[in-house]
Amino acid sequence: MIAELEPSDRLGEAGFRLGQSKAVVVGIDDLLVKSMAVFNHRMDAIDHRFGSIDRRIDVLENSMRFQMIGLIGIVVVILIGFASLFYAISK
Repeated sequence: MIAELEPSDRLGEAGFRLGQSKAVVVGIDDLLVKSMAVFNHRMDAIDHRFGSIDRRIDVLENSMRFQMIGLIGIVVVILIGFASLFYAISK
């Protein structure tokens, strides 16, 4: 009860009537709650966007990994081909 009267007394000193000061405190509290809800909603949207970016990066990494494996395979086949060619020429 004392904590409830403290803001009212401070606002009362500023020229508000007791009823007004309670309404102002409730209004400020309501504004803070709504502001936090908007902030949380925006943070969730940002988290969602970063999550989708992370998924895209994972897909690109997997794609590059498969391409790298394919390129290594091609290089190995080319090296085996050159080795076979040199072996055939040297005989």
